[in-house]
Amino acid sequence: MSGIWHAALVGVVAFGVGLACGAINIRLLASMGRRVVDSANSKPFAISSLFRVAAFGIVAGVFAAYGPWWSMALYLVGLLVPYALHVTNVWREL
Repeated sequence: MSGIWHAALVGVVAFGVGLACGAINIRLLASMGRRVVDSANSKPFAISSLFRVAAFGIVAGVFAAYGPWWSMALYLVGLLVPYALHVTNVWREL
């Protein structure tokens, strides 16, 4: 596989993985937020947030190390798309 096709494939995969990780992350964030409201204990929320940031940060580092440097940027954009969609949906409901 030539270099340009390999880089393009890594970029597409990075964006797709970012979308999947963002969707997982927003679901985990919502469920932990509900637990904080129900139990009034924020310690599990803080600990899970640290683990989520570490896990999704490692994925970004893997893309930066394996693929071209800009594949990490595509991953991060994909990671933030679910957040942006959630914010626009909440804003429309107001």
